[in-house]
Amino acid sequence: MKPGSLNGPGFFYLTKAMYQQQYHQYTIQQQQTWNILYTKRAEALSATVSAPFWQGVNALGLKAYFIPDFQEINFLLRRLANWEVVAVQEPLRPRQVLAKWAKQKFPAVTSLRLHPDADLRLQGNKDLFQDMFGQLPWLLQPQVAQFMQQIGVLSLQHKDPAETELLWRLAQHVLSNGLLRDAEGKVTLLGSHLIANAPEAALALKNENIWKPIDLDEILGQPYKDGERPEAYFVLESLDDLTQLVAQLEKEGLPVVELPAQLQLVAG
Repeated sequence: MKPGSLNGPGFFYLTKAMYQQQYHQYTIQQQQTWNILYTKRAEALSATVSAPFWQGVNALGLKAYFIPDFQEINFLLRRLANWEVVAVQEPLRPRQVLAKWAKQKFPAVTSLRLHPDADLRLQGNKDLFQDMFGQLPWLLQPQVAQFMQQIGVLSLQHKDPAETELLWRLAQHVLSNGLLRDAEGKVTLLGSHLIANAPEAALALKNENIWKPIDLDEILGQPYKDGERPEAYFVLESLDDLTQLVAQLEKEGLPVVELPAQLQLVAG
């Protein structure tokens, strides 16, 4: 079997079941990139991300010194949250991601941006650091884990591409670009794209004029597209808002919308 290739050495071997992280193939430069990213972002985020995130970082043993080993992370993640990380060669399509969430599986890209200061909007909008540092720690919060799984289950029940797009909008506006009011009433970062990318985080916290309260209809009506900055940042008053969003969605159902053909192709 031949290793695949993505931004340098191959990281995967194709098996009958799945791709797997080939940890030994990360280079010294890649380990250094992770170290710089982690160190810089942890320092910058100390006052702009709330305590539950850092609790997740500590519980999962994430460190600046080395790229996370998925096998070691899964040993803890299964015990703490009954989820597991699955390695993927490149970002999955929305329907594929949601289907994984339904089974309590967290797909994580194993490739890392080429440089610590790289703008991910120019590099595919997603990498190992965003998945494993920016989003994974939140999975240890029950409201987040349940939200992701329930959105995934709903995607299996609503298979029309337009419905998939709406569910993906909801997930991304909250989990990728969302904001969260902490226990002291301060607006902090929640979304993985903001946590993992300094320029995006600064813009989100600066542009208070486009902060909006959580409203399901408004979130579903706000298009989301990878690589583009959102027109609004939605602010959760607490993580319990996630539970309420899903409960409202299950009660009221998804609205009927018609999507442009290109969006249907992306969502499917």
